[in-house]
Amino acid sequence: MFQGLDEVPAKSQLRRRLRQQRRDLSPEALQCAAIALSNHLVRLNHFQRARHIGLYWPMQGEISPLPLIQHPIAVNKHFYLPVLAGQFARGLRFAPFNPRVAMRNNRFRIPEPQVSPSHQRSVHELDLLILPLVAFDAEGYRLGMGGGFYDRSLAHLPHRRSWRRPRLIGVGHAFQEVPRVPREPWDIPLGIVCTEMGCYRIRS
Repeated sequence: MFQGLDEVPAKSQLRRRLRQQRRDLSPEALQCAAIALSNHLVRLNHFQRARHIGLYWPMQGEISPLPLIQHPIAVNKHFYLPVLAGQFARGLRFAPFNPRVAMRNNRFRIPEPQVSPSHQRSVHELDLLILPLVAFDAEGYRLGMGGGFYDRSLAHLPHRRSWRRPRLIGVGHAFQEVPRVPREPWDIPLGIVCTEMGCYRIRS
């Protein structure tokens, strides 16, 4: 899985290149990748033990975690999608999601469940959070879209001495692996990364 090259592109160059590769994928390739990813995720102990699971709505060629909802092993599990709590929100809350929930677009035109704020959860109320990524590396570092919403929402995790909730799993296409993701002091490395090719536990 993990390769080695010498040069690390700038974040903007890396995002541009990999996002274009995602957009170039055919609908058939995206569907096959989503089903393969789901089949790998359901085998993980973290997924099997979790009851409250955060997903995301795939955009612009992102690998989709949504087939998980229809998987037989997912019965009795509760799924959530991120929502921006207010016009100027800088962090994320999570709204219950199933195929029957009404959706609306947020200010970035990403669909969100249209539910009352009283039914939303904070991120630390989730057992498991499945995160999208633009790039990842062998040490579990993730490059996101650049908005910082996940970073701000998960800033509490490094300060926890006991069991950290939620558990984090990053997901993406296998080609989104890079030799080294450009890093910032606040970046939180992932414990597990999954692609359509399989799931890989990151060694600390």
